[in-house]
Amino acid sequence: MAKSYALPWRTRLFAQLSAPANYLPEAPAFVLKAVQKTKVHPAVGRVLFGKSEPMARVSQQTVVCDQGNVAVRCYYPKLDAELPVILFFHAGGWVIGNLETHDALCRRIAKMTNCLVIAVDYALAPWTKYPVPVQQAEAVLTWLQDQASVLHANPKKIIVMGDSAGGNLSAVMALKHRQALLAQVLIYPVLDATLTRASVTENTNAPVLSQKVMQFFVDSYARTAADIYEPDFSPLFAADLGHLPPCLIITVEFDILRDDGFAYSQKLRAAGNDVQHEHYQDIHGFISLPSICASADAALEKVAGFVRAQL
Repeated sequence: MAKSYALPWRTRLFAQLSAPANYLPEAPAFVLKAVQKTKVHPAVGRVLFGKSEPMARVSQQTVVCDQGNVAVRCYYPKLDAELPVILFFHAGGWVIGNLETHDALCRRIAKMTNCLVIAVDYALAPWTKYPVPVQQAEAVLTWLQDQASVLHANPKKIIVMGDSAGGNLSAVMALKHRQALLAQVLIYPVLDATLTRASVTENTNAPVLSQKVMQFFVDSYARTAADIYEPDFSPLFAADLGHLPPCLIITVEFDILRDDGFAYSQKLRAAGNDVQHEHYQDIHGFISLPSICASADAALEKVAGFVRAQL
């Protein structure tokens, strides 16, 4: 991982501590299921994810979906009527991650944007395969539009946002529902599941997300080898990129997904879309780690500023 020695010591230490994640592909099923359901201990959460911002209200609901009902968590920074909405999809390679792993981040986003943040607990691979999470995401969007008045949400101001695999789902939603969405925020997103770009080779053993782990995630999510070439799996392969919602893409240097973001940014601009691309000298997952990664606060300010500009 070239030049990573320039990262702050705490980031380099965290990178070393994240090495056990490389054994996830060999984990037996019961271990993987336990990881999927893992909650974050409050003390660990404060160290890794920062303080938990108080909200005016936090509620959890269930969205009915033919492919399996979906839990969502709603973060209200204030109780005003018709709040703009951020539909948030968490990271974890479609295999791990849950509402708890991204609770602190969602709270910060809600506070900084004054938006209702709705976090989506989509079903996880390998027990649930593509395209079920996409279908569940669409069901949540329909539910949000139908229940907007009950939720005190503005159905004309919906932004999709997500990190890593959640960025993938956000990009897919923007492609499929471009007229219904105000904007999209893609944070180090998965956009080309072939994993053939130069950044994959350059950052093969990068912290948090190595090539080995990412390949495991892709293999777990896909039904067949052909799936990865579909635009609902790899948005970079979409034929029609015109008239998409304004997009903020965040990439980081020491990340196998770095070149996905650069390539998508270029293709979106070439298709005439409004694109803001921010790049940081940091590691995958950094925006959730304000106590560990020096760029996290600045990146979150960019996210909040972009969201406010769309409203």
